[in-house]
Amino acid sequence: MDDLALARTIDSTLLACNATEAEVVEHCEFAKRCHFATVAIGTSWIPLAKDLLAGSDVGIDAPIGFPNGYSTTESKVFETIDAIAKGATEADMMINIGMLRGRRYDDLEEEIKRFVCAAGGKTTKIILETYYLTEDEIVRGVSIAKRAGADFVKTSTGFAKEGATLDNVKIMVRAAGDGLRVKASGGIRDRRFAEELLALGAARLGASKAHLLLR
Repeated sequence: MDDLALARTIDSTLLACNATEAEVVEHCEFAKRCHFATVAIGTSWIPLAKDLLAGSDVGIDAPIGFPNGYSTTESKVFETIDAIAKGATEADMMINIGMLRGRRYDDLEEEIKRFVCAAGGKTTKIILETYYLTEDEIVRGVSIAKRAGADFVKTSTGFAKEGATLDNVKIMVRAAGDGLRVKASGGIRDRRFAEELLALGAARLGASKAHLLLR
């Protein structure tokens, strides 16, 4: 895979709580040079990123309910509408893990449906945070996200002790089948691992050190 093809699979993330405006500017400028799929940044920086990325092929990915997922459905819906209005082209929502682990499947599906609706046709990704889940819970989460109409299901926020693994991506790709794509995220810090994840069927990668993947 050449550099450009790989770059077009990457959401280049800058989600540290202490990121400065200067760092966001640098992040966006680098993303333009590399032609990453998106920059994933804190929602308060979206208007700045929209100006910086105007006319480029780099989208803006908004984190919703991030990183813990236990905020209310109503707040996630508002956050999504606000982020899209300010210029986000994609949105990644952290699920309420307690709903999934507690078998509140209908409530979780309803939350995801409302998130997808709030995104108004923009690309939606559902974060499962697989570190906390059993294989059966991962499969269940993928199936719920698919029924709710999401575009992607995603491994991790990058804030848990473990991010994407080959085993969990295999499970998710198999469970997703047709019509739902998989984003591998968390701990992807070299090109070999990135290409292994893509070979397994991941369609998008999230990386906070995206420059390392192009070496």
